[in-house]
Amino acid sequence: MDEFFDLFIAEVRKKLPKYLKSWDSEVQQLTVPNRPIKPRGGQAKAGGVDGGVGVVNLANGHQVLLARAAAVGPNFVEREFVVDVATVDSNSLKWTYLITVEALAGYRAVTRSGVDILFMDGSLYAKTMRLVHNLILTREFQNLYYVPEFAAALHALAKLIEVAQERGVKLVFVSKDNNFKLLKEHLLFEKLYERHRDPLFHRGTLWHSILWIRKFRKELLEFYKRHKWDYQTSQTLELVIRQSVTDSQLLKRWLPPGHYTVPMVVGGCDAYLNYKNLNSVEKLAAAAADRLEDASIFRLRESRQTVVEVVRDALRGLPKVYFFYVKLGDDNPLLVEMPAVGTKMFDNTPLKAFYPSADVDDVTSALRQYYKNSIHYNTWLWYAHSIASLKSSQLKEYSVYISKFLNGVGVARRVKMWSGL
Repeated sequence: MDEFFDLFIAEVRKKLPKYLKSWDSEVQQLTVPNRPIKPRGGQAKAGGVDGGVGVVNLANGHQVLLARAAAVGPNFVEREFVVDVATVDSNSLKWTYLITVEALAGYRAVTRSGVDILFMDGSLYAKTMRLVHNLILTREFQNLYYVPEFAAALHALAKLIEVAQERGVKLVFVSKDNNFKLLKEHLLFEKLYERHRDPLFHRGTLWHSILWIRKFRKELLEFYKRHKWDYQTSQTLELVIRQSVTDSQLLKRWLPPGHYTVPMVVGGCDAYLNYKNLNSVEKLAAAAADRLEDASIFRLRESRQTVVEVVRDALRGLPKVYFFYVKLGDDNPLLVEMPAVGTKMFDNTPLKAFYPSADVDDVTSALRQYYKNSIHYNTWLWYAHSIASLKSSQLKEYSVYISKFLNGVGVARRVKMWSGL
């Protein structure tokens, strides 16, 4: 007998109706401009890239990181594997090596296989900004030790994009984004700016995301207090401030199956970088040089000037991205990003705007062609994932092999799985 069932029923009847009412009001607030997916004749030669990371904990507290990636296609498999010992604890190092091996595997596929489209796992914008942030910020002190690795990962990603553009290969980054915050915020700030013409909201249409800056959070709150009487404004501001885990469900309801959102062109719109006036290659390279000066205390053998040049070269090669969502079935839409040819990410101008002239019909058609269901949402990415992801049995086998070389140290009793971004 459940002694709490009556309390459960009472709480559900009290709380959930309010939630449903507020959630439905969010759905009615916005409309997302979209287009139908158009079929394209012929069949482009495509492939996919995915990777995985495993961690073997050593008995002395250090870690052996195992990062591997596979690029697969109709008649090729390209592999990349990196093994390193992390003597300084850093949560950022794992995904840094994942970005590196995926970029290297993708580079081989582009230069050797003759693919027309290469599907990459994850978000290009998120990977780029996360690496840049780690090159210029000291949020996690231990990350200072790994600044050269961050630089190498950013450079590998930039060179993959560069060689793909030279060879006419379309890189298509696909991920199951679960909040679509960048697009949602842009739509909301557009509405607010049209209604009030306030510079704060104009900044919100250009930057992502001003909520990261305490000064602007306070300004938004003050504006909300002054305009609580204006129902439409107050409701829109609440949606801006309240970041919801149900955002992906909202987009699912807004976007019909077989459609995609009108592409946005997204440049160096990161709020922190613009707030600190770090929106050009030279300014970012100078900030990275300062971090490298600190890092040289720990990495005495590294050439600081060489790493700065690697960072500068990578930043120069990073383009803006086309950013849109595609809904192929009844499941949540996929976030799709593509490098915008002939553009520069860090050109001293923040940019985040709809770009209807972007031609992505061949890519959306290919995405539908290789879609099966919500789990196998892309044939080539699923194939690459099945090859590259580390299974627990494999990681245990690796740990046994590693222990043979580390008799004086040994491995910890537990092995730890880690994958994804």
